[in-house]
Amino acid sequence: MKKVIIIVILIIFILLAIFGIVTPIVTFKDVNVYVNESLKSNDFVGKVSLGKIVSEKVDTSKLGKLEVEIKIKSFLGITKKYKREYQVIDNIEPSIEAKSEIVVYQGDNIDLLKDAKVQDNYDKDVKLTLEGDYDINKVGEYNLKYIAKDSSGNETSCDLKLKVIAKPVPKPNAPEASKTSKGYAIENRNGVTYVNGILIVNKTYALPKNYGNGLTKETEVAFYKMQTAAKNEGLTLKIVSGFRSYQDQVIVYNDWVNKDGKSVADTYSARAGHSEHQTGLAMDLNWISNRFEDTNEYRWLQANAYKYGFIMRYLKNKQDVTGYIYEPWHYRYVGVELAKELYNNGNWITLEDYLGIDSKYK
Repeated sequence: MKKVIIIVILIIFILLAIFGIVTPIVTFKDVNVYVNESLKSNDFVGKVSLGKIVSEKVDTSKLGKLEVEIKIKSFLGITKKYKREYQVIDNIEPSIEAKSEIVVYQGDNIDLLKDAKVQDNYDKDVKLTLEGDYDINKVGEYNLKYIAKDSSGNETSCDLKLKVIAKPVPKPNAPEASKTSKGYAIENRNGVTYVNGILIVNKTYALPKNYGNGLTKETEVAFYKMQTAAKNEGLTLKIVSGFRSYQDQVIVYNDWVNKDGKSVADTYSARAGHSEHQTGLAMDLNWISNRFEDTNEYRWLQANAYKYGFIMRYLKNKQDVTGYIYEPWHYRYVGVELAKELYNNGNWITLEDYLGIDSKYK
């Protein structure tokens, strides 16, 4: 009888041992799951005894209910599946890229949301609104606020100061009231010349001494996009000369005058106040030499620069128009829309020809 009892006890212990091995002991975590977060199934498991987790990638690309399947393999090679439910959430605020100050003339028709850009880690279409009151027909300063809100309720904002100023009263035969040979209005705003709304600097039109403090944000962003696109094709674009102040240009121009004489220097170097580099919209790329046109980077720019809002400013055989010799390395930001027109399907047009203006020192 004792033998039977002993045998029964041994069988029970063997079954318990087998049961324990076949059925692992698992504890699960309470995990906060964020949209587009990189997670694997083992991130949801706290502890596993008598088994090993099969790690698999979990899709977190959609908000809402997420069912995670967790596979545990016992020491005998038997796989057991567990299913757990979680919620995928988005807690990241959208980002806003917009001007902090806009100056317009009284009565102008303007869309203040047009140039503001919003990015979000999940939503493709984030709602952007403008908060605050203003009267475009009334001179004054208005403190407004851009507000971006995504579908999860995450919200961000940034301030906008809108300045509505009185329109200048044109004087007969004054530059403010004049037009180009193509009929475009020439406007002088605080010493800065705009033709058809485009900032112009050449031998005819100069900048004030205190104008500019670096490349404009819009120019920098456009260049980095262009630089990345070129890099993806195995090419390197770099800025070798960007913004130059009035004082810097005095030094640069005088150095060339001392070296080659004034008449020769004027063919390739701008006098202070007449340099596009002072606008914060222009840059010299890679190699300040005509040999730059023998590179793959130059050929890529010729076919693609306009897509990012850049134009080659001083074209070959156009010195009598632009005032400067051919510079294959000098590019200026004018915005994608205008750059496409000046690209002209590969037959570049100068700003001077396009607008009907000249470039001659007075």
